[in-house]
Amino acid sequence: MSSLRKRVYQAPLNRLGNRLGNRLGHCVGIGLGLLAAGCIIFPPKIHYNSYMQPSELSSDVESYRTEEDGSVSYVAEGLRVNVDYLTDAELNALLPEDSQREEYSTNPYTYGDEVEGDVGYVPNRFSVFRVSVFNQTFAKVEFDPLEVDLLTDQGESLHAYGIPSTSPNQSFERYYRGLRGQSGNEFYRFEVRMGHVRSLGYAEDQPIFKGESYSGLIVFDTLNPQVKKVRFVLPQFALKFDEFGRVIESIDCHFDFDRHIEKWTVEEHASAGSPSQ
Repeated sequence: MSSLRKRVYQAPLNRLGNRLGNRLGHCVGIGLGLLAAGCIIFPPKIHYNSYMQPSELSSDVESYRTEEDGSVSYVAEGLRVNVDYLTDAELNALLPEDSQREEYSTNPYTYGDEVEGDVGYVPNRFSVFRVSVFNQTFAKVEFDPLEVDLLTDQGESLHAYGIPSTSPNQSFERYYRGLRGQSGNEFYRFEVRMGHVRSLGYAEDQPIFKGESYSGLIVFDTLNPQVKKVRFVLPQFALKFDEFGRVIESIDCHFDFDRHIEKWTVEEHASAGSPSQ
């Protein structure tokens, strides 16, 4: 390479290196200064809990009822479809051993006990609902969990997560592949998470025959803080089929919830190096 070309390539690199070096030196200087002054600030510990309760039902809604456990049910002709929102605490209780070890938690639905340092609490990873179907009347009932939507009072329409990477919506496999590292431990944690999703998620092509019941989780992206109301929309719940298995009767169900957020400071951390009171 000619000396002129070397100078052309090296000049921008030298300037970039100088800028990075200056910024790094500036940051190191600030850090050392804070250490010397004994005033490194840690965020306070925050109590945070996002939960949902059924919205008040109007008196003319006969097919829906609220349950004592905080869920909502659609009831008609010996069929009951029950929907409830699961908090992070409830999701962690489903998988207690997988909800520990902070960043190495293998609970696929939450961040476990990993506190986000910038905010001082464990944020929600997803919005998770449990759907339970009890069929006492019909020969077979069925619905497609990938067709379920979550509508918010902010005008958003969230689509349910699928499990395999071939899902037309977001999928857990694509989500966790994007976070997976290349070590053997990373591959192990990926498989553990996916195993839980396959066993707990509401399965596709899942018929519920007469006298049977079935329950599974349906998952959406986490909600923004401004959301106060949501509608869980379950379309085309198939009730009757012809001799060829084609749907000849179906219903659309929706379940309304009010969202609440508890958030307050539990503990103010003292600055590093300063005496505690």
